[in-house]
Parts: sequence; C-alpha cells; structure tokens
Amino acid sequence: MRAPLVRTFWLPRDGAAPTACEDAFAVRPGWPFAAAVADGATESAFSGAWARHLVQCFCRDLPATPEALQHRLADWRAAWQPDVPETLPWYVAAKLEEGAHAALLGLVVQPDGTWRAVAVGDAVLLHLRGTRLLAAWPIDDPSRFHHRPVLLGSRDDGMPPPVEVTGAQWLPGDAFVLATDALGAWLLGDDPTLPLRLTTGELARHVTAARRRHALRNDDVAAVVVHCPR
Repeated sequence: MRAPLVRTFWLPRDGAAPTACEDAFAVRPGWPFAAAVADGATESAFSGAWARHLVQCFCRDLPATPEALQHRLADWRAAWQPDVPETLPWYVAAKLEEGAHAALLGLVVQPDGTWRAVAVGDAVLLHLRGTRLLAAWPIDDPSRFHHRPVLLGSRDDGMPPPVEVTGAQWLPGDAFVLATDALGAWLLGDDPTLPLRLTTGELARHVTAARRRHALRNDDVAAVVVHCPR
C-alpha cells in the first residue's frame, strides 16, 4: 500500500523574521506514518527550539497514548540541548531557568485503517472526507481558543501534563490537517478544506490577507496536510 502524501506549511507572523518563528512541524514518511506540529510559547525562552525538538521526538518515538507520551517525555527533556549563547541578558537567563514551553499535537496513521492522535495544548487536528469535516479535535469551536493553553515544559515540575487522546478509522482518500492554534481557529471559523484545495503559495496569500483584515490572529502558523492513499 502506498504511504500517505504530505504537504507542509509554515509562516512566521507578519513583521517577524523566519528565524523567529516559534511553530514547528515534522513528518515520518512510510508506515506507520506520523506527523506532528508544535507551538512554542512566546513568553518562554527558546520555545521555538523546544517546539522543533518535540515534533522530531514524536515522529521518531510514536508515543500515541498518554502513558507512552508521558514516559518518553523524560527522555526528550534530558536530550534537549538548546543552542544558548555564552552571554545572555539577565531577563532571558531568568526565563531559561523556568524552561521552554510548547503545545504539541501528534498523529500516527497505521496501514490497517486506524489512526490515533495525542495532544497537549491547543493545536488542532481536522479529519476530512471529501468536502466534509468529520471531526475537529481537541477543539472544535474557534471561540474556545484562549491565550493560556496547557503546555509541555522542558523542565520537570513534578506535575504530569494532561494528555488528550483520540482515534478512529480512516478510509482511502481521507485527509488530515494538523494546525497550530491561530491557523486552526481560522480554518474552523472559515473553511476547514482550504489547505486541501490550495497550493502552499496560495495558502500563504490567504493567511496574509486574513491577518490584514483581522480575521486571523497575527501569530506564527504551521500545518501538515496528510492525504491518505486511495
């Protein structure tokens, strides 16, 4: 069986350099297939690097249950080595001591027609069949997004993160969209099928236009679009 086809999308907020983007994605091709997106918290130091580390670790280890994710998190924290300059402003050094934080959404698709997803925070998974949205998870209403989501921290504070999990069957031709919060909220309120119908360049232009008319919050965005084989 052919593996899923994938397109990825990534765009920093208006006015920011690409290197300042704190959202990340990763993909594991083949079977089992995996994809992940993460949204680094702006208020924490080196959150973009932590987000990139999380998505890469998820696609390597495939922890598709809350227990597996919490078990692997200790190893992910231990392995994280951010590229920290020798000299930091005092306020950045203080933030670094508090650790980096990010939301994470990971999807694992199996060739037997099943899929599972885990999430910490407010990234969104859309499951589509043709032009129909079958499910939006873990948030299905754009009004439910807020600025204080649950996050995964790079330091162990003694409190296991609350991990949400879901799963179901996929059919040939189904599609999934994994999107970080600002993009996910906009798609839910506008048209969840847009990433399936637009090229990467067209989607970037739609996102930029939506930001300028204040329909989409000016935040970093990342997405993975997954087309299951027919």
